[in-house]
Amino acid sequence: MKVILTQTVPGVGDAGMIKEVADGYARNFLLPKGYAIVATRGSVKQAESQAELYARKANKARGEQEKQAAAVQDKTVTIRARTGSENRLYGSVTPADVAEALQSQHSITLDRRKIEMDEAIHRLGTYKATADFGHGITASFNVEVASEVAGASGKASRASEAPEAEAAATAEAPSGDAAPEAGEEALTEGSAEATPS
Repeated sequence: MKVILTQTVPGVGDAGMIKEVADGYARNFLLPKGYAIVATRGSVKQAESQAELYARKANKARGEQEKQAAAVQDKTVTIRARTGSENRLYGSVTPADVAEALQSQHSITLDRRKIEMDEAIHRLGTYKATADFGHGITASFNVEVASEVAGASGKASRASEAPEAEAAATAEAPSGDAAPEAGEEALTEGSAEATPS
């Protein structure tokens, strides 16, 4: 039986294609599920025009996917992560982290489900990742995992704040003449209390 596929059916064909299939397969599966219609003279002409439209849309979509793949190809994204001993990460770098880095560093929006990592990332270093755009279009890029900036943990930032705090305290402190006067007043008050009247 000749049928026109209304949807893409794996192992049979794409939407809009005219296919010769077994009568039972068409009557029991394709036609009742709405995956195909019986090929008549009128429907064949309609299917041919729809197939042409479908092919144009598919070519346009493929062109967009190729552009996206070219934009991602050979890019390097840097992900900063907290590390422990032996450059091991606390946790791991996920495809969601990579997708976020692509967006922030290269303004490339990519679904995390399209990103495949060659291996799980648990240490610092450079790794390969692949973006799968479908229809056999892929792009490979690098994921560089670096340790967080020293200031991010707070230790370095506190150390750099210490000299600033000392400078601010020195600026706020009164001049050399006024400081001894305050000390002298404290001594005189103390000595006045100590001396009997």
